[in-house]
Amino acid sequence: MASCEVGHVYVVYTVLTKPPKNKITICVCTAENLFLWINTKPRPHDVGQFALRTRDHAALTHDCYLDCARVTTFGAELTSALHRGPISKVLAARIVEFIEKKPPKTLPGRYLNLIISNLSKLA
Repeated sequence: MASCEVGHVYVVYTVLTKPPKNKITICVCTAENLFLWINTKPRPHDVGQFALRTRDHAALTHDCYLDCARVTTFGAELTSALHRGPISKVLAARIVEFIEKKPPKTLPGRYLNLIISNLSKLA
């Protein structure tokens, strides 16, 4: 994978999980390689957990959660990332609305603004 696009879904093999595994992610900033993780279950802290349904994107095989409480960056892992296509304009707008209504207190304002700005361009 040469480069990523904002609002596109990628499957990234990462060692940041125990055990290492493929993670479904959404790119939210190409300049800094920032991604939001998609998890099967909401994180225990329950901050910034945006519910996703299988109908939200073809890469989702079950209902899950977009973790808006933190961003992750990848380096070399992106060379083998699998591109799964863009999110819809409707989903981009829903994510922006969710973050604007209840900004996750764990995410610095700079990242909140980046996510809102970048995904708003898709909606």
